[in-house]
Amino acid sequence: MGRAERRRLEKQKGKQVKTYNLTRSQLHNAVRQVTEEDLKRIKQEAMEDAINTAMTLFLVLPMEVLMDHYWKKTYAKKIPEFTELVLQYYERWQNGELDMDEMKKDLWEYGGVRLEEREAE
Repeated sequence: MGRAERRRLEKQKGKQVKTYNLTRSQLHNAVRQVTEEDLKRIKQEAMEDAINTAMTLFLVLPMEVLMDHYWKKTYAKKIPEFTELVLQYYERWQNGELDMDEMKKDLWEYGGVRLEEREAE
């Protein structure tokens, strides 16, 4: 092996970085693809976090009100049944057995609270 061959082999061993030549559109497409994947993942995580927060509030707030204001002496006995019924109603709504519009009407009629959606700005 001659000196030139040894130098070439040493140069190749030291060269760990690969170089790619991309056109502007290829680079733009690669960046866009990575960005879209990250955006999709971030949206999914945000949605899951919002759902978890909503479900926590959905169960905890009514339970606390009942414990503090309505069932002060008997809540230990009544709360398990109450939470089970709430979950059953939630499942019925998920299965399409309950109509959200009808439940909103009941909330307005009996609870005095009207839930309305905001218009997109």
